[in-house]
Amino acid sequence: MTESHDPIAQIAEAAIKHMNSDHADAVLDYARGLAGITWAKRALITRLAANGIEIHAIGDDLETTIFLPFEPPLTDTEQLRPVLIAMAQKARQLVSSEIWLESPLPIRSPELPQQLLNAIASRRSFALQELSSDPIDLEAVRLMLEAANWAPSHGQTEPWRFAVFSGDARHMLSEAFGTAFRLLNPDQPPGSSGEKSQRQRAWQAPVWIAIGMQPNPKRPEWEELIAVGCAVQNLHLIASALGLAGKWMSGGCAVHPHVAGAIGFAPETRLLGFFYVGRPVNHEWPRGRRRPLTEKVVWYSD
Repeated sequence: MTESHDPIAQIAEAAIKHMNSDHADAVLDYARGLAGITWAKRALITRLAANGIEIHAIGDDLETTIFLPFEPPLTDTEQLRPVLIAMAQKARQLVSSEIWLESPLPIRSPELPQQLLNAIASRRSFALQELSSDPIDLEAVRLMLEAANWAPSHGQTEPWRFAVFSGDARHMLSEAFGTAFRLLNPDQPPGSSGEKSQRQRAWQAPVWIAIGMQPNPKRPEWEELIAVGCAVQNLHLIASALGLAGKWMSGGCAVHPHVAGAIGFAPETRLLGFFYVGRPVNHEWPRGRRRPLTEKVVWYSD
């Protein structure tokens, strides 16, 4: 639908100005409730058409533009006001909900599939020494965890659990990693190089996210593990899209029962490791390699 044939084009500019100036709270609710941008602190309508509304959301250090479609598209100017009111009411309910979050409306655009594929294909795992220890904005971490929370799970069990450590809170991890190393290596003397290495690693990344699984006894454990894996993939993709480096670490100390108890997971939640995240030291993003699909897929079709 071109703008010249848009049935509400004649009132769009005035409506945008009115909403942004007199109903800024409703516009913010649109972004937070309907689009799921929970980190938004301010939002502005940037385009209004018969097929939907474009909103620019702004956080502390994050910005994004999203499009909320009108379903069905508007055919008359008189429809705009009641539709915007209904959207505001629904958005306000979702923002104030403390039990369930409703997913945002899907954004459909010709570019989106290729952009999504690019985000998936360009995701990389970084070693600790490839990260800067400088602090990062925790709003980015909240966005990562929001993405993780939308992972699929059989029966909506949502078994993933997370604990975030940054700043001085990493001292707890340093102590726990060091103790876990001693328990795993009783033949090593106290203060060994291995123990020191485990203690030091907690300070090499600015943020550590403990990954836990609280399984539902009615579901097979492998299904719950897959669900947690999907959640971690989601948060890793968002981290990558933000230009942040990270990796899921699951070595002996990272999953040790002592560490699980020290961070408050045990006994209800199984510790599956940690995802550390920070800015990459090298500004050149690493390229990955995969064997072609022809070696892995068999097609059955007419």
